[in-house]
Amino acid sequence: MIFVALWTAILVFLAAYLWRSPKIKNWLKVLWRAKRWKRWIVVSVVILSAIAIAYWKHPKVEEKVTDTAELFYNYSANAVLKLDSIQKIKLEPGLDLSKPKPEIAYVLPLIINAYNEIVTKPTMPVLVQLDDMLMIELRGYKQFKNRAILLTKLLKKNLGNRYNIYIDVGENSVHTLQISYTGEPWDIEQLCALPVLEYSRTYQIDPALLMSIIRHVSNFNFNFKGTKDKRGILLLKEGEGLEQIELGAQRLSKLLQIGISRENAAATFYPDYGIGDKPENWKQSPLAKSWVDQVLADVTFYRENGLHINFANNAK
Repeated sequence: MIFVALWTAILVFLAAYLWRSPKIKNWLKVLWRAKRWKRWIVVSVVILSAIAIAYWKHPKVEEKVTDTAELFYNYSANAVLKLDSIQKIKLEPGLDLSKPKPEIAYVLPLIINAYNEIVTKPTMPVLVQLDDMLMIELRGYKQFKNRAILLTKLLKKNLGNRYNIYIDVGENSVHTLQISYTGEPWDIEQLCALPVLEYSRTYQIDPALLMSIIRHVSNFNFNFKGTKDKRGILLLKEGEGLEQIELGAQRLSKLLQIGISRENAAATFYPDYGIGDKPENWKQSPLAKSWVDQVLADVTFYRENGLHINFANNAK
């Protein structure tokens, strides 16, 4: 619209300027009396007007923007539903999972494991609330005070001091575990760690490598734009949101399985790198080589900060 307004202003200015010249006036009058020129002028004006009106009335295509908060609400809810499907926890009928706080939902497996470790014959924990507060009912125990003390200590050790933990030892064999998060909200990098671990475990790849690639492709921006219709957290032509993390894990797994080196596999994610090119061509570009070196350097950083999987233990 800015260009249309600019050119319209320029044409109006030229017309006003030229119309002040007597010679131009006489020349235009001669042209206007000529029927052929008159028809051409009218047709041209009609066509240009039609183009301008069509452009003005054409509906603007709104770009789809990923709502990061909603994205991780949905991921957290699906993670809880998976725990229910494998009977690690039971969901209270009518439980609201529309806005489960990721900082709490992400540690739910740790909470369940701690409960199973403390209680010799654990009953199925029942999740009754998950938003800014997590509430789990532990049913079927007449005496629970000692186990509540041990479970509280273990959870404080595993979760850290950013979580408030309280167990209401009630009557009628129903005891309620309540947990809230009091620390700083997790940033997008922390939130991405769990899906990266999940898909890395599924496709048997190094999560630190996948995490480092994401960092250097988009810096964890789900609305990142690249060239040739590539966009998203990994600048892929297909997939949206967290789906691109799974697609990235799939690609890494396939490349590594056929014997491509880790650095060559990482290079295929280089933002300006043609997917159809040979993986080793990146070495000819100083910029691409520097990018790959940075990716591999940050792999060590992520491993040292706990982002790793012991596949040997998983296989047992």
